[in-house]
Amino acid sequence: MYGFNYLYSKMLENQMDFQYLNARFGIEYKQGKKTTSLHGQLRIKNDSIIWISFSPALGIEAARVVMTNDSVKFINRLNKTYFTGEYLLLGNILNTTIDYSILQSMIIGNDLTQYDVSKYRASIDGGLYRITIQERKKIKKYLKSNESNSKILVQNIWLDPGNFKIEKIELKELGGDNKKLDVLYNDYQEINGRFFPMKLLIHISSQKPVTISVNFQKVELNKPLKFPFSISRKYEELLITDKPHEK
Repeated sequence: MYGFNYLYSKMLENQMDFQYLNARFGIEYKQGKKTTSLHGQLRIKNDSIIWISFSPALGIEAARVVMTNDSVKFINRLNKTYFTGEYLLLGNILNTTIDYSILQSMIIGNDLTQYDVSKYRASIDGGLYRITIQERKKIKKYLKSNESNSKILVQNIWLDPGNFKIEKIELKELGGDNKKLDVLYNDYQEINGRFFPMKLLIHISSQKPVTISVNFQKVELNKPLKFPFSISRKYEELLITDKPHEK
């Protein structure tokens, strides 16, 4: 059995290393009895910006979202509305802890670039290497001016013993109200010498459980991209509360 330091270093060694990522995808979002299916395009500039365009079956863009380290911006072209806000807002909509580092790592199957590694342990679970990192806090340089303390996260990562790629991630907030984020990765394919997960299954366990299934197609790396986003003066701003959902 390998120790934590070896497993963690091998995981980092085999992570996706890129400057730009461009991909097409299909997504299915389930919450309660409601299911929404969409197609879309994803663009990422590593550790900088995530740009997503969503379209229904007919191919006409329905919505566009841009996320940076500081903000979330969204436009709905169908009802001509928009909102801009911080990740607390997005976290309350999804009923889980979320920020840019968590979101990017969740999509591409990498570790949390903005969080430290303190208490940890390694084990074997179901034929996979399992590493547990307790009390993960956001590194000080990534804390925003109005964010004096980072939420403390507990993370479990299951690694494939053959290539040290992440098979599953479990992320929960220490002392939280049973909120938990699970991501399962499947169908890794080699792209520019790196392995990318073409299928994701995301479970958000909270008061209103959410399941998100993502299938990627046509993934390209390191071709310079643009991230267009503008809000028409004719669009109405959505006033969405940033207060947590009541129990």
